[in-house]
Amino acid sequence: MKKWLWLTPCLALVLNAADISGKWVGNIDVSDPSSGTSINTPVRAEFSQQANTVSGTIGRREDDQKEAIRNGKVEGKTVSFEVSAPEVMSAMKFVLTLKDNRLEGEMKGALDTGEIAGKVLLTRVGNP
Repeated sequence: MKKWLWLTPCLALVLNAADISGKWVGNIDVSDPSSGTSINTPVRAEFSQQANTVSGTIGRREDDQKEAIRNGKVEGKTVSFEVSAPEVMSAMKFVLTLKDNRLEGEMKGALDTGEIAGKVLLTRVGNP
């Protein structure tokens, strides 16, 4: 019996993990230091979660083509993943926190013009 006790904390972590499966819409706000303004991009995402692994797609709302998520994982209420796209120099890294039916956090990466960072806010579409 004692040899199975180590499963208790693992089971608690799985049961407390966020479930982000489903469709999400929102915005990514990126500051433009050259103009002092913020660029707001409407986005949509679709996530599929199995245990603590996340897959899916994310992209601009008006685009038909979405980019695939890589290295997606959930740890408690924190969701992290990477996205590569033709216009970026390296993978864009997302770190988001689930708060009710919202995912909030940051996106960081690099374009040919330099490093970029943005604030991300996504809201779940429909019921979880």
